[in-house]
Amino acid sequence: MSKTPLISVVMSVYNAEKYLEEAIDSILTQTYTNFEFIIINDGSTDSSLEKIEKYMKKDERIVLISRENKGLPYSLNEGIDIAKGEYIARMDADDISLPTRFEEQIEFMENDLDIGISGTWAETFGENRKNKILKYPKYHNKLKTRLLFSVCFAHPTVMIRKNILDINNLEYNLNYANAQDYELWNNISQVTKMAN
Repeated sequence: MSKTPLISVVMSVYNAEKYLEEAIDSILTQTYTNFEFIIINDGSTDSSLEKIEKYMKKDERIVLISRENKGLPYSLNEGIDIAKGEYIARMDADDISLPTRFEEQIEFMENDLDIGISGTWAETFGENRKNKILKYPKYHNKLKTRLLFSVCFAHPTVMIRKNILDINNLEYNLNYANAQDYELWNNISQVTKMAN
Protein backbone atom coordinates (compact mmCIF):
# COMPACT_ATOMS: atom_id res chain seq x y z
CA MET A 1 0.00 0.00 0.00
CA SER A 2 1.55 3.27 -1.07
CA LYS A 3 -0.27 5.79 1.12
CA THR A 4 -1.60 5.70 4.67
CA PRO A 5 -5.21 4.49 4.59
CA LEU A 6 -7.91 6.82 5.88
CA ILE A 7 -10.13 3.86 6.83
CA SER A 8 -9.26 0.59 8.52
CA VAL A 9 -11.96 -1.98 7.89
CA VAL A 10 -12.08 -4.58 10.69
CA MET A 11 -13.81 -7.90 10.09
CA SER A 12 -13.65 -11.03 12.23
CA VAL A 13 -14.24 -14.36 10.50
CA TYR A 14 -15.24 -17.63 12.12
CA ASN A 15 -16.44 -20.46 9.85
CA ALA A 16 -18.07 -18.03 7.43
CA GLU A 17 -17.28 -19.78 4.13
CA LYS A 18 -20.88 -19.64 2.89
CA TYR A 19 -21.12 -15.83 2.67
CA LEU A 20 -17.51 -14.70 3.02
CA GLU A 21 -16.76 -14.04 -0.65
CA GLU A 22 -19.79 -11.78 -1.07
CA ALA A 23 -18.81 -9.87 2.08
CA ILE A 24 -15.20 -9.39 0.93
CA ASP A 25 -16.24 -8.43 -2.61
CA SER A 26 -18.58 -5.76 -1.24
CA ILE A 27 -15.65 -4.12 0.55
CA LEU A 28 -13.07 -4.43 -2.21
CA THR A 29 -15.46 -2.85 -4.74
CA GLN A 30 -16.22 0.25 -2.65
CA THR A 31 -16.22 3.51 -4.61
CA TYR A 32 -13.95 4.96 -1.89
CA THR A 33 -10.67 3.06 -2.12
CA ASN A 34 -8.20 4.49 0.44
CA PHE A 35 -8.59 1.78 3.07
CA GLU A 36 -6.88 -1.24 4.55
CA PHE A 37 -8.96 -4.35 5.14
CA ILE A 38 -7.98 -6.11 8.36
CA ILE A 39 -9.43 -9.61 8.43
CA ILE A 40 -9.05 -11.71 11.57
CA ASN A 41 -9.47 -15.43 10.95
CA ASP A 42 -10.65 -16.43 14.42
CA GLY A 43 -9.76 -20.12 14.32
CA SER A 44 -12.03 -21.13 11.44
CA THR A 45 -12.17 -24.86 10.70
CA ASP A 46 -13.92 -24.52 7.32
CA SER A 47 -12.49 -23.07 4.10
CA SER A 48 -12.63 -19.43 5.29
CA LEU A 49 -8.84 -19.06 5.58
CA GLU A 50 -8.22 -20.38 2.06
CA LYS A 51 -10.80 -17.97 0.67
CA ILE A 52 -9.18 -15.02 2.46
CA GLU A 53 -5.71 -16.02 1.24
CA LYS A 54 -7.02 -16.18 -2.34
CA TYR A 55 -8.18 -12.57 -2.06
CA MET A 56 -4.89 -11.50 -0.47
CA LYS A 57 -3.06 -12.54 -3.65
CA LYS A 58 -5.26 -10.14 -5.63
CA ASP A 59 -5.52 -7.13 -3.31
CA GLU A 60 -2.68 -5.70 -1.21
CA ARG A 61 -5.12 -3.78 1.01
CA ILE A 62 -5.94 -7.00 2.89
CA VAL A 63 -4.11 -7.51 6.20
CA LEU A 64 -4.61 -11.00 7.65
CA ILE A 65 -4.39 -12.16 11.25
CA SER A 66 -4.94 -15.91 11.58
CA ARG A 67 -4.80 -17.85 14.85
CA GLU A 68 -6.82 -20.02 17.23
CA ASN A 69 -10.35 -19.03 18.23
CA LYS A 70 -10.50 -16.24 20.82
CA GLY A 71 -13.97 -14.81 20.21
CA LEU A 72 -15.41 -11.71 18.58
CA PRO A 73 -14.57 -9.01 21.16
CA TYR A 74 -10.92 -10.12 21.33
CA SER A 75 -10.68 -10.26 17.52
CA LEU A 76 -12.15 -6.79 17.02
CA ASN A 77 -9.80 -5.26 19.59
CA GLU A 78 -6.87 -7.00 17.93
CA GLY A 79 -7.82 -5.54 14.56
CA ILE A 80 -8.33 -2.05 15.95
CA ASP A 81 -4.98 -2.19 17.76
CA ILE A 82 -3.06 -2.61 14.48
CA ALA A 83 -5.28 -0.26 12.44
CA LYS A 84 -3.48 2.58 10.66
CA GLY A 85 -6.58 4.49 9.55
CA GLU A 86 -8.21 7.53 11.14
CA TYR A 87 -11.53 5.69 10.94
CA ILE A 88 -12.50 2.17 11.95
CA ALA A 89 -15.18 0.68 9.70
CA ARG A 90 -16.84 -2.46 11.02
CA MET A 91 -17.87 -5.27 8.75
CA ASP A 92 -19.20 -8.78 9.37
CA ALA A 93 -18.35 -11.86 7.32
CA ASP A 94 -21.99 -12.57 6.49
CA ASP A 95 -23.04 -9.07 5.45
CA ILE A 96 -22.86 -6.98 2.29
CA SER A 97 -22.00 -3.27 2.15
CA LEU A 98 -23.48 -1.17 -0.62
CA PRO A 99 -20.79 0.19 -3.00
CA THR A 100 -20.99 3.81 -1.81
CA ARG A 101 -21.06 3.04 1.92
CA PHE A 102 -17.54 4.33 2.71
CA GLU A 103 -17.80 7.28 0.36
CA GLU A 104 -21.02 8.46 1.99
CA GLN A 105 -19.94 7.82 5.59
CA ILE A 106 -16.59 9.58 5.14
CA GLU A 107 -18.26 12.60 3.54
CA PHE A 108 -20.82 12.71 6.35
CA MET A 109 -18.23 12.52 9.14
CA GLU A 110 -15.72 14.85 7.51
CA ASN A 111 -18.50 17.44 7.25
CA ASP A 112 -19.38 17.17 10.96
CA LEU A 113 -16.28 16.78 13.09
CA ASP A 114 -18.34 16.56 16.28
CA ILE A 115 -19.64 13.12 15.28
CA GLY A 116 -17.33 10.40 16.55
CA ILE A 117 -19.38 7.40 15.43
CA SER A 118 -21.92 6.88 12.68
CA GLY A 119 -23.94 3.95 11.45
CA THR A 120 -26.58 3.40 8.80
CA TRP A 121 -29.90 1.70 8.44
CA ALA A 122 -29.67 -1.89 7.21
CA GLU A 123 -31.77 -4.30 5.19
CA THR A 124 -32.18 -7.91 6.25
CA PHE A 125 -32.38 -10.55 3.52
CA GLY A 126 -31.44 -14.13 2.79
CA GLU A 127 -32.52 -17.67 3.52
CA ASN A 128 -35.34 -18.00 6.05
CA ARG A 129 -35.38 -14.23 6.59
CA LYS A 130 -38.04 -11.71 5.87
CA ASN A 131 -36.73 -8.69 3.99
CA LYS A 132 -37.08 -5.61 6.13
CA ILE A 133 -35.33 -2.32 6.77
CA LEU A 134 -33.81 -1.92 10.23
CA LYS A 135 -34.37 1.75 11.00
CA TYR A 136 -32.39 3.42 13.77
CA PRO A 137 -32.74 6.99 15.08
CA LYS A 138 -30.61 9.51 13.19
CA TYR A 139 -29.58 12.02 15.84
CA HIS A 140 -27.53 11.90 19.03
CA ASN A 141 -30.20 12.59 21.66
CA LYS A 142 -32.58 10.01 20.24
CA LEU A 143 -29.73 7.51 19.94
CA LYS A 144 -28.85 8.01 23.62
CA THR A 145 -32.49 7.46 24.55
CA ARG A 146 -32.61 4.29 22.45
CA LEU A 147 -29.53 3.01 24.31
CA LEU A 148 -31.61 2.83 27.48
CA PHE A 149 -33.48 -0.06 25.90
CA SER A 150 -31.43 -1.61 23.08
CA VAL A 151 -28.69 -1.09 20.51
CA CYS A 152 -28.73 2.09 18.45
CA PHE A 153 -26.54 0.92 15.55
CA ALA A 154 -26.42 -2.01 13.16
CA HIS A 155 -22.95 -3.19 14.22
CA PRO A 156 -21.50 -3.95 10.75
CA THR A 157 -22.48 -0.49 9.46
CA VAL A 158 -20.54 1.47 12.06
CA MET A 159 -17.66 3.86 11.37
CA ILE A 160 -15.74 5.24 14.37
CA ARG A 161 -13.03 7.87 14.64
CA LYS A 162 -10.08 5.86 15.96
CA ASN A 163 -8.86 8.75 18.12
CA ILE A 164 -12.14 8.59 20.09
CA LEU A 165 -11.24 5.04 21.08
CA ASP A 166 -7.56 5.82 21.70
CA ILE A 167 -7.97 9.03 23.73
CA ASN A 168 -10.69 7.55 25.93
CA ASN A 169 -9.09 4.11 26.23
CA LEU A 170 -12.23 2.44 24.86
CA GLU A 171 -12.43 -1.06 23.42
CA TYR A 172 -14.77 -4.02 23.20
CA ASN A 173 -15.22 -5.61 26.63
CA LEU A 174 -14.11 -9.26 26.60
CA ASN A 175 -16.69 -10.06 29.29
CA TYR A 176 -19.55 -9.16 26.91
CA ALA A 177 -19.34 -12.00 24.37
CA ASN A 178 -22.89 -11.37 23.09
CA ALA A 179 -23.35 -7.67 23.80
CA GLN A 180 -19.90 -6.21 23.16
CA ASP A 181 -21.28 -3.65 20.73
CA TYR A 182 -24.04 -2.45 23.08
CA GLU A 183 -21.55 -1.97 25.91
CA LEU A 184 -19.17 -0.04 23.65
CA TRP A 185 -21.93 2.22 22.29
CA ASN A 186 -22.88 3.12 25.86
CA ASN A 187 -19.29 4.11 26.62
CA ILE A 188 -18.84 6.01 23.36
CA SER A 189 -22.08 7.93 23.94
CA GLN A 190 -20.47 9.52 27.01
CA VAL A 191 -17.59 11.09 25.07
CA THR A 192 -18.80 11.98 21.56
CA LYS A 193 -21.80 12.66 19.37
CA MET A 194 -23.42 9.80 17.49
CA ALA A 195 -25.47 9.67 14.30
CA ASN A 196 -27.05 7.33 11.78
